[in-house]
Amino acid sequence: MVFPFLTSPASAGVKAGGYLKNFWQYSHSALDGRAYNLNTARARLTLDAERSALKAHVDFDQQIAAGSFFRTTEFRRFGYAPPKPWLDMEHTVSTGTTNGYGIGAYRAWIGLEDERGVVRAGRQRIAWGTGKLWNPTDVLNPYDPTTVERDERRGVDALYARAGIGSLGQAELAWAPGDDWADHALLARGRANWEGWDAAAMGGKIPGSTASFVVGGDFAGALLEGTAHGEIAWFSPETRTPYWKAGLGYDYNFPSGTAILVEVYHAGNGRTDRRRYDFAALRAGTEQGVAQNYAGATFSKDLHTLLKLECAAVVNADDGSTLAYPSLSWNALPDLWLTAAWRRFGGDPLDEYGRQPNAAVLTAQYWF
Repeated sequence: MVFPFLTSPASAGVKAGGYLKNFWQYSHSALDGRAYNLNTARARLTLDAERSALKAHVDFDQQIAAGSFFRTTEFRRFGYAPPKPWLDMEHTVSTGTTNGYGIGAYRAWIGLEDERGVVRAGRQRIAWGTGKLWNPTDVLNPYDPTTVERDERRGVDALYARAGIGSLGQAELAWAPGDDWADHALLARGRANWEGWDAAAMGGKIPGSTASFVVGGDFAGALLEGTAHGEIAWFSPETRTPYWKAGLGYDYNFPSGTAILVEVYHAGNGRTDRRRYDFAALRAGTEQGVAQNYAGATFSKDLHTLLKLECAAVVNADDGSTLAYPSLSWNALPDLWLTAAWRRFGGDPLDEYGRQPNAAVLTAQYWF
């Protein structure tokens, strides 16, 4: 993708960057209670190429994971790799009894972009909706608020186009192919601004069957010196009874450098009976939860110019289980961040979060 820019005249530019990251986890098996550790080292090379309106972006990862996690029941039953997008852009180079080495593209797209609009093809992030923890209208690459790496966002292999309408309006189209028509997603979205409030409507075919579809919308705007936002979507999967999802939230930044966010979320396709939770859909990355009702909050405060405290908390309102994820980050050197975090789960062993073991996470990340 980047080769045409490297061989074109000097007017074309290629910028390189990325990061080196190592994060270590210590926890216990949720299935047999045995302790384990998992160390993940990742090198991400980012290339941005540009020549006039033609642009390309690549995030290429090399990753090594090692530890006793590879001997756990979880690994034997569910594996290690996250859900893969449609295109085959990952490769496992080698594996051992307690380690694995792989390479792959986190992002890889090429397209045209100017003041009139954008057209992109490849692996990209199509961020629809206004929610920070849950996104009912983001059916292409939903974000999991309980993930270990909260700064990572899944991408989708798609063709995407966006055009400006008026001074603040936009029209968007996204096509995410699949192996069969039932697995395709073809969606459109329109966005407008009125009196300082953003509003959008979306709809189209979603994966699931040949006639599955969704319609919905979102809004965001200033309220009481903070920002209110919300989303709602109606799903008709054809393979089951239609249902709706909705989210509502509010975030506020204090002058002292403290920021808070609260959100509530409802998923009509979730279960209220914890014995019927669909964990397979959660592991596949197609759902953000297994129950129907959730509440969440985030908190961040700059304790010092080099020290930041953050905490994310999620509650399953149907079974009462909880997750608290506090972390402390230190800017030890220019471009180097060290973070210590604790994932604290609470609830009954049959609950969504109660079945998960607590975990300690240590991270070092250097940007270049």
